[in-house]
Amino acid sequence: MNIHHHEFRLVASEVDSRLRMPLSSLVVAIIDIATAHANRIGVGYDDMMKTNSSWVLSRLAIDITEMPRLGEDYRMSTWITGISRLFSDRCFELRRLSDDAVVVSAHSVWMAIDMTTRRPSDLTALNAMTERILDRPCACLPASPLRPLAREAADYGFDYTVKVSDIDVNRHLTTRRYIDLLVDLYDLPFYESHAISRFEIAFKREVRYGETVAVSRGADGAAMIASDPASPNALSKMIFSND
Repeated sequence: MNIHHHEFRLVASEVDSRLRMPLSSLVVAIIDIATAHANRIGVGYDDMMKTNSSWVLSRLAIDITEMPRLGEDYRMSTWITGISRLFSDRCFELRRLSDDAVVVSAHSVWMAIDMTTRRPSDLTALNAMTERILDRPCACLPASPLRPLAREAADYGFDYTVKVSDIDVNRHLTTRRYIDLLVDLYDLPFYESHAISRFEIAFKREVRYGETVAVSRGADGAAMIASDPASPNALSKMIFSND
């Protein structure tokens, strides 16, 4: 139970124009296996709601050697590496089953929020997680400190208003939508010659239904989603390689 696995084959309905898994789908797969593991060990959504709390992703870093490809079989694995009063660390790896190669590794930081106050909940009582901390290395380094993008440093951006289909069970912008908005900062011709080799994101503040956010990027791969430039909702950085 300390390591949770999930095997899948990437099918046509789940690929992008280059027959690869989109970044947002990869992030959703990471969240889904973390959710499945949490449910399995007794700290899932129903368990947390008994104390009026719910898990939210705080930070995520992903190293990508190769995006999953159409028709290939994969195994994703996840394990807990640490827990403190406010945060829990969890790692992931994605292996291609044909040759057992690790094609993706990730490190995540989670927190629980009180659904009424929207403030962080205390995690120290979650013995089910503490007992399953695994002393296993994480190939992906944690996300680096990310700084707000100065207005003069932005070289492209657009505004987006959150709609009904954009919100999740916590009634804020879904993680998938955050990722899609950041990916859309670059056009298709760019992605036809470049691949994301590392992705980082830090969630700072909720985006709620009806809010309008500015999505902007800098020349060095830095990006920001903010309804108020002085208090960003999310900070991100993408590193690209030639593809």
